[in-house]
Amino acid sequence: MTLDARTRSSIYEKLRPLLGDDDANALMSEFPTTDTDRPVTEQTLRAELAELRAELRAEMHDLGRTIVMWNTGSVLAGMGLAATIARLLG
Repeated sequence: MTLDARTRSSIYEKLRPLLGDDDANALMSEFPTTDTDRPVTEQTLRAELAELRAELRAEMHDLGRTIVMWNTGSVLAGMGLAATIARLLG
């Protein structure tokens, strides 16, 4: 949960007499100041990992298809070369 500046200031002013400046600052630093500073939850982590896993699978599939295409082309070229050499020698 992010806190706006007014709320942060209000909480800090209430904590300062109880904890002192250093401890109040340390405690307030644990609260995110922006949405990007929010702590990672297990649910968020699982969702991000699932997205990365899907991207990785798609990339691996594309790479596998590329490898098969290149290998097939190489084998066919090699067979053509072998046939040409056989004709020239035979």
